[in-house]
Amino acid sequence: MPGVFRKQAEEIVVMRIKARLAFSFAVLLFCTVAVLVPVMLDGVSETVARAEERELRGHLEAVRAMARLRTNTAMALAELVATLPEAQAGVAAGDRSDLLAHFMPAFLKLKEDAGVEQFQFHLPPATSLLRLHQPDLFGDDLASFRQMVVEVNRSGKALQGLEFGVAGLGARAVAPIVLGTRAVGSVEFGMDFGQNFANQFKARFGADIAVALPRDGGFRTVAATSAAAAVDDETKKAALTGVTIIRRETLNGRPVASLVAALDDYSGIPAAVVEISIDAGDYQAQYARARMRALTVGGIVLLVGLAIAWFIARTISQPLIRMTEAMHRLADGDADVAVPSAGRRDEIGEMAQAMFVFKQNRAEIERQRAERDQFSRLGALGEMASNIAHELNQPLASILNYGQGMVRMLDGPSPDPALLKTGAVAVAQQAERAAAIIHKIRSFVRRRPQHRARLEINGLVRDSLALFDRSGVSRRISFHERLSAGNLFVSADRVELQQVLLNLLQNAVDAMPEGGAISLETAIEDKMVVLSVCDSGPGVPADAQAQLFHPFFTTKADGLGLGLSICRTIVESHGGRMRAAPGPDGGMIFDVSLPAIV
Repeated sequence: MPGVFRKQAEEIVVMRIKARLAFSFAVLLFCTVAVLVPVMLDGVSETVARAEERELRGHLEAVRAMARLRTNTAMALAELVATLPEAQAGVAAGDRSDLLAHFMPAFLKLKEDAGVEQFQFHLPPATSLLRLHQPDLFGDDLASFRQMVVEVNRSGKALQGLEFGVAGLGARAVAPIVLGTRAVGSVEFGMDFGQNFANQFKARFGADIAVALPRDGGFRTVAATSAAAAVDDETKKAALTGVTIIRRETLNGRPVASLVAALDDYSGIPAAVVEISIDAGDYQAQYARARMRALTVGGIVLLVGLAIAWFIARTISQPLIRMTEAMHRLADGDADVAVPSAGRRDEIGEMAQAMFVFKQNRAEIERQRAERDQFSRLGALGEMASNIAHELNQPLASILNYGQGMVRMLDGPSPDPALLKTGAVAVAQQAERAAAIIHKIRSFVRRRPQHRARLEINGLVRDSLALFDRSGVSRRISFHERLSAGNLFVSADRVELQQVLLNLLQNAVDAMPEGGAISLETAIEDKMVVLSVCDSGPGVPADAQAQLFHPFFTTKADGLGLGLSICRTIVESHGGRMRAAPGPDGGMIFDVSLPAIV
């Protein structure tokens, strides 16, 4: 019974610690996620929205300022012309020819250099005397729609601003012409307020703009710098009432903020609707950065929560510190360290018991580790010995065959010196190959860099076939070359690639003890030089194909299972890949792909 009560007491203590920590973190997370972060993000979102609106309203004022600049320019020109004696006399006499002769050159120059689109003279109250921009159109009464002209001729005071005309909405200025004390008419200049105006605005401020005019119950767009869809007519009608509308949407995958507002004519009456759009990507990025800062603040709050948790758990902090110090000493090899708090009945006591078990097992673990290290060294030594034996087997076997052949020739009645020389050269070549293999293994062990150079694959194939020892190959095995017409170059170590090719040739020969055909092909595919070795043997069982490149896997009775593994390692170290697949007519195909160079 005492044991049962003790277990229940331990569970209560554990539950209290877990409950207090869980409650503290729950409160902290609730405050962070449900209060701080949303409040901060809402404030940032509102700030970003206000910044977007300020920028859009600034652009709207820029549109109005550019319109005023145009009308100011037009007014300066109109007032200048109105003071010229040629203009006063010509208008008073109604002499169109004289006015045309005096002012047409000046209009053409102003049109080209200053963007003046209209230059005309009127007779009171609003009759067109001469349009220099349309000389053939004159004598029409403008009183029904050109109130600015009517007012100037009536009051004798100049006016400027936006107004509709025959050509649509324009930035206009009209000045009276007075001869002596008699008002004889008026002169008008009109500046562009269409597509050219829109293009200049975008070039200067980087925002898209569209200008629409009321027409037949709807609207007609007269200028736009973007092919994006404009706002609907209902929104434009609302803007004409004096309401400034802010919109936020996504167009063509990018966030866009738009402002829709009315532009007043010279008399203060809304005459057109302008839509200004800006890329809101920067503002979205600012919001993202602010969100990151909010999360950072949340992290700080989490740290505060950790401090609270530490305060709650301060009664167990000192035992934990002592336990940690003891564990460090034990990890450093001090097997005599005393286990603190071993008599406690809480989590600290359980840790002490676990540490005591760890201390008892440390010696056993160290002994097992030493044994594993020894076995690992022996395994690595055995693998290296197998590698060296496998790689040196072929050149040594060739040297033995050539040497025995030369001995038999020398024991014969009449040795052929040419054949003996050929055998001696072959022995020397195979010896050089064995020396190169040993050098490469030594370099690998010492981690020396490979010697790579520009290498032509077709030449390597021919040299390798000439080097391949065919003395023990059945005469029923034929070799075929299907090399590419052009030269194929790679950056590689010649000895290592030759080692790969000779290994594949030997495997192909071993696969056909009863004879067959071996084909060597080269090609270029997707900027990779592909070298293929194909045999017509019985192939490899399907369940064994996936293991062909695994170390120590072999289908030969006396094989070590290292050849293909070594070949693949060499190829992959050159940035290439190696693949094995059944041939279409039987046998196996081994492909070596290497990056091509020019």
